Amino acid sequence: MRFNLKKIGDRRAILVIAVGILLFLTVSILSFVSIRQLQGNARVVNYDGIVRGATQKLMKMELQSAYADGVDIEARDALRIRLDAILHALDSGEGTTEETASIIALGDPTHSEMIKSLLVKWAALKNEIDNVRSGDDPLTLYIMSEEYFKLANDTVFAAEDFSERQVSRTTTTLLMVNGIVVLFILGAGAFIIRGIAVKRRADALGKIAYIDQLTRLENRASCERVMERLKNSGSIANFALLMFDMNNLKTANDTLGHQAGDKMITQFAKIIGEEAKDYGFLGRYGGDEFLAVFENADTTKADEYLKRVNFRVATYNSQNANSIEHISFAVGVVVGSLADSDIDDLVYEADRAMYANKRAMKKQITDNV
Repeated sequence: MRFNLKKIGDRRAILVIAVGILLFLTVSILSFVSIRQLQGNARVVNYDGIVRGATQKLMKMELQSAYADGVDIEARDALRIRLDAILHALDSGEGTTEETASIIALGDPTHSEMIKSLLVKWAALKNEIDNVRSGDDPLTLYIMSEEYFKLANDTVFAAEDFSERQVSRTTTTLLMVNGIVVLFILGAGAFIIRGIAVKRRADALGKIAYIDQLTRLENRASCERVMERLKNSGSIANFALLMFDMNNLKTANDTLGHQAGDKMITQFAKIIGEEAKDYGFLGRYGGDEFLAVFENADTTKADEYLKRVNFRVATYNSQNANSIEHISFAVGVVVGSLADSDIDDLVYEADRAMYANKRAMKKQITDNV
């Protein structure tokens, strides 16, 4: 079974992104819900306080009216209706007026029981208010209002206590979630850094796979990759292909050892590689053979390149007293168009031309002897 590391890496990246989005949504939703809940709790505390204060105001108005005329009964009745609506909303969480529409049920059993007790006492208070309005002694109403005030005050404290506990729980939850987010960010950062390091290593290994270790030029696999690209690229005019082969390398190996032969290959590779930088691709095709591929090049450009190579080789040989280590090479040059020829045919032609050059050089040496 073969594993595609790139696909595995992509899946991990997608998973990291998905988890990040999920955590972001979780924090956002929790924050939104918490804010809404705390706002609702604040309204409940506020309206508990309104019940406490408004009821006392109503009691003062009713007691004042019992001893002296002049307190508007409509204002008192309006205040009673308002208190009815607020208490109903605090009990059920369902407001029946514009003012009470935003009131929620607090969700605290203690507070809920106190609100129900307030409703019972409120009903009794209203009944006693009616009795006082009918002429009964207001002392009972006063006593009942004091008891009601104490219960209303305790209800406010219960709402505040529940709200504070909920704030504490919400804070703890958000801190935990944010802690998870921080850990995730650190983990994601480590994952990304590791991914970058792995990619760099993979890129380095990929480059190594196409680099000849002795000459540091492109290797045979890289040469074939270039030819495959050219084969699939369509027509390319003014195309030059050069095939190099070193002479007398066997003599140097047999006489001076393979280290000397490797040195000759390395020095020749350095010369033709450095001079090829301004022209195009050059790679070690195998052994002592090298392939140059110059796009948008003609015979003049190929000749210019070879002149520069010959000058560098001659300079190197002049600086090396041991003639066995002198660099000599044969070269085959083909200039044409990929529109008219296949790249494999051009390589074959360059190879034939190179061997023809090699035979001519040997013949010249024999004739001179």
